[in-house]
Amino acid sequence: MTFNSHHSNKLIPDTGSYTEQGVMGWGNRGWIEIIYMILESCQNGALKTHIMYECNLNSNQITKYLQFLKYDKLIESLRNSPSKRAIFRTTEKGKKYMDAYKQLESIFKQVN
Repeated sequence: MTFNSHHSNKLIPDTGSYTEQGVMGWGNRGWIEIIYMILESCQNGALKTHIMYECNLNSNQITKYLQFLKYDKLIESLRNSPSKRAIFRTTEKGKKYMDAYKQLESIFKQVN
């Protein structure tokens, strides 16, 4: 996955010109679903490696997603004092994203 800069210098995942088929269980996961999974993993605070394994992403992918989510303030990073490793936690804005995702998911489940 790559990120493009658009309009207000925000990082936006490059989804290409294809239709987002990973949403709501249509084939492979899309970036919208992956973001939800990361936010879910970070609700109570999580280390990068924990998020990476729980969301089945490689090191390069998780780094890009975390950078994007921090930039848009969907997660925050805190330093764990003894080990100095960052702990990522879902912000209020991230929780709003999760709520919106769940609402969309329920709409699509009702249609089937």
